[in-house]
Amino acid sequence: MVNRALASPAGHHRRRDDRGGVWIVTGIVLGALVYAGCVIMAAAGFSAVVPLVVVPPVLLGIIAANSLLGGGRDHRRSEGRPNPPPEGPTGHT
Repeated sequence: MVNRALASPAGHHRRRDDRGGVWIVTGIVLGALVYAGCVIMAAAGFSAVVPLVVVPPVLLGIIAANSLLGGGRDHRRSEGRPNPPPEGPTGHT
């Protein structure tokens, strides 16, 4: 005997939504296509797109270098050394 509560109905269709990273993958694919088009245009001699070809790898390199050097602070690390008290004519030394 089949439990009807567990069996899926024959006409069941998944609800379409943006869960599962559909928009992330779409953005990456479209961005890669635009970047490839810019590279082709730069190779063809259209010099106006050269900054669009050069800047993204430089930014990725800067972000990667920051990560390799331990950049960014998470919530478990301190903010660094405290500032020393000000010295001056206040009478407090």
